[in-house]
Amino acid sequence: MIIPFKTYPLIIVMIIAITQEILGQKQWNGLRQKEDKYELTSIPNNCDDKVYALTEIGNLLEIENIENKERIINQLGRAFPFKCNAFAKGINNKIYAVKGYEQASTPIYEYNPKSRQGNVSKWILPSNKDGGWISGAVDSRGKLYFISTTMENLVRIDIRKVEPDILWSENLSVKGWEKENCKSGCNFFINQRDELVVKENKGNRIWHISIINQLKVIKSEIVNTNNKINSTNDIMEYINSSGNMMTFLLGRNAIYNYSTKKNDITSIVKIDTLKLGFFTEMGGCNNFLKKEGKVIGKVINEEKDELITVTTSVNESIRLKNIIFQLGASELQSESFDELDKLVKQLKKYQQVEILLEGHTDITGDADENIQLSLNRVNSCKKYLVNKGIEGRRIQTKGYGNERPLKRVGSEKERIINRRVEFKIIKGIGF
Repeated sequence: MIIPFKTYPLIIVMIIAITQEILGQKQWNGLRQKEDKYELTSIPNNCDDKVYALTEIGNLLEIENIENKERIINQLGRAFPFKCNAFAKGINNKIYAVKGYEQASTPIYEYNPKSRQGNVSKWILPSNKDGGWISGAVDSRGKLYFISTTMENLVRIDIRKVEPDILWSENLSVKGWEKENCKSGCNFFINQRDELVVKENKGNRIWHISIINQLKVIKSEIVNTNNKINSTNDIMEYINSSGNMMTFLLGRNAIYNYSTKKNDITSIVKIDTLKLGFFTEMGGCNNFLKKEGKVIGKVINEEKDELITVTTSVNESIRLKNIIFQLGASELQSESFDELDKLVKQLKKYQQVEILLEGHTDITGDADENIQLSLNRVNSCKKYLVNKGIEGRRIQTKGYGNERPLKRVGSEKERIINRRVEFKIIKGIGF
């Protein structure tokens, strides 16, 4: 059939419209939260102790040794090519910033303080009707989060993926939460339990919101201080050199250390706002690193080998080290006992926790035989745990054989990592 020439423009318009609809749907689908191979895995944590603070005219300050009087403040100048109210410091020590007051879809800007170079990234935040993005944070697994002005939109970024995940939007309610709580804006960070800790900009209330299992307010508290702070433009945690947790509040002209014990704040970094502008945002990421020393009376060295901590997520894979079997056999070797004893100690400590033991073999041999071998091996581990006093009902087992190798190529010595036993918490993480 011959198509009349005069209908060509109409056909072209229709093709463009259909293409845009398909691409738009693909983009929207990509923004929906979904489980994938990265959902519960961590990014290597190389975070340093530097804290970054931004002023409303775009000056970025890099603060070293913030806890000490001998702190160093480096002025990095205008790091972003736009006005910014929200950025997060990733555990790779880069800064991820968003254009301020932008309600249309907008890209994230990636800035490297070491090289003082930045560029537009591959990640695009969706449009919103909430006044733009006001605050950013990072969690214990290295995922980035951005939240809009009155907390109607929360988006998560995994830097190994292209698409963001929408964790909640205007249509999703959070148990115990009212929009009025943030009518003048809110800022947040993510603590070691991977809870959102949210602070009113012009109020004294702080909320802890669970985002792991169920979206709900866990608790709220009041910031009581003798020294008044007119507005709080951001909030974050920081682990000092002694291993103690500090809570920083960002005022217009200073960073304050808030002491819950003393119910007061002390200024630790103060700036000339006429010269630099007033503070709008700050970021750090070291509150997920354990340091030598004591934390609230508990020696960290005693916790260094813990397999389960308050930041462990449901379904997060945890590898048991030095679980040794003879080639092609399922009987545990004595070298395995120390690691399994650590797990016994943890399961006795957290008696509500139930786990799934998973067995994996190398990529050689018959697939069906490998599945049975891996199952026999994790059942040997379960038997050991039960003999040490752990109830059998708390332990499930599964053998994957060679279905999930960590390394497909390389030498035999390199591929030995595939022969492993892992476990996941499947119930009772809410401690």
